[in-house]
Amino acid sequence: MRAGLPQFFGIQDLVLPRQTEPTQMAEPAAVYGIKQVVFDQEISLTQNIILVQGRSALISTVQQIDKLHKLVQEDPLVNAAVSPEIAPTLSTLCHQAGLASTILFEDFPEPHHRESETAYQLRMERVEYVNQFCSREGIKPTVLADREMRNSLTHIDRDLADSLTEREGVGWFIDVAVETRADFDTHEDIDELRFCRSYIIGEDTILHLGQEMDLEKLRWQCVAVLAVVFGVDYDDQFQGS
Repeated sequence: MRAGLPQFFGIQDLVLPRQTEPTQMAEPAAVYGIKQVVFDQEISLTQNIILVQGRSALISTVQQIDKLHKLVQEDPLVNAAVSPEIAPTLSTLCHQAGLASTILFEDFPEPHHRESETAYQLRMERVEYVNQFCSREGIKPTVLADREMRNSLTHIDRDLADSLTEREGVGWFIDVAVETRADFDTHEDIDELRFCRSYIIGEDTILHLGQEMDLEKLRWQCVAVLAVVFGVDYDDQFQGS
């Protein structure tokens, strides 16, 4: 077996052999499911299972970006998109992007609140594992590894509560797609506009609680990480599916 890129196996291969060197944590005796599992003998079965969740999140993120672009292109309005699918697409896109970032690039050097020592060690090892493949190919996942954006996406309940109640006189765009971030007629009581999970069509950018997420860069990084870490050619395997 190659020691480089991990390989993928179908359901008939999901019962994996024990590693030659026993790990210090309990491991699943078998795994059953219809999703493929990343098979790499250099890392634990537990780590393989967690990594495949990151793989799924990357794929879903790209799919939602493509869906958002299609919805906007098909919308008859000029300055905004009003499809009822815009809001759930933005929600899913942001959730999956935050999930992929958390699983693959969360490198905070200390255990999080209620994070066990085992989970902490696995998280740090996982980030190092992913980064070694990215570094080898010269990939800099600046959007996927953006900690501030990741936190604002994954802790939206907390951050949105604080942002909405921060001060008076703020109008909000939430889960919408508009052509530009300016040129809006607002009520006289509104002196500032802010954005939550809102897509700026002309910039191909999502604005979210003071953060900006470039979708062109995000899509490229997701596809690149799928290729170098998981050996998945997204455009070959998923485009048009």
